[in-house]
Amino acid sequence: MVALSTVRFGKRNDEVKEIQAALIAVGIHIPAGVTGFFGEQTKAAYAKWQRMLGLTGSAADGFPGCSSLAQLGARVGFAVECRHPGAIAKSSVRFSKNSSVATDEATARAFAERACDLAGAPRSWVTGVANGANLLTLIFRESSYRPNAVNQADVNATGSVQSDGAKLNCSRGYAQVIPATFAENHQAGTSDRIYDPVANIAAAINYIWRRYGDISRV
Repeated sequence: MVALSTVRFGKRNDEVKEIQAALIAVGIHIPAGVTGFFGEQTKAAYAKWQRMLGLTGSAADGFPGCSSLAQLGARVGFAVECRHPGAIAKSSVRFSKNSSVATDEATARAFAERACDLAGAPRSWVTGVANGANLLTLIFRESSYRPNAVNQADVNATGSVQSDGAKLNCSRGYAQVIPATFAENHQAGTSDRIYDPVANIAAAINYIWRRYGDISRV
């Protein structure tokens, strides 16, 4: 069994080794071989696999998705788990806010670093990668470093009113995630409170991996 959440760009583990071996088995060359590290070589090899499946453009970006990974598994003989291991039911999401959390960059940085550690993302995601994309920019843009921020005016503001006084599907917290996204990408070992700074950012990290492949593409 290979979990989609473990074969992400920048990760090193035995499941990446299994993916690399599978790519080689279907005739795709990886210069360094089976290393267990998902770097540029594995990304390029996986992009070739996606093109073999008929994908083009941004759909053949070298970042595994559920469908392409499942087809690779079917070809060489491993099963794929696409559901994030920390996922919770949307009905389990709680809406209690924080108290006495400073609304400044240093505080957001500390929470973001903790979220990266728990989600397995490199800490370079916090302050900047090659093109300047980073979590601090995302957090400031989305919430101005306010962990209790909630958007009650955009298209997501639907559903019944919750205990925080906002409608169910509103975007909330540092990274302005909606409850469905928070639940689906919830990081094991973090709170089920959507306003919890570490849980909120960690869910955003997991979503970024699933949706974009890497923070540099956000």
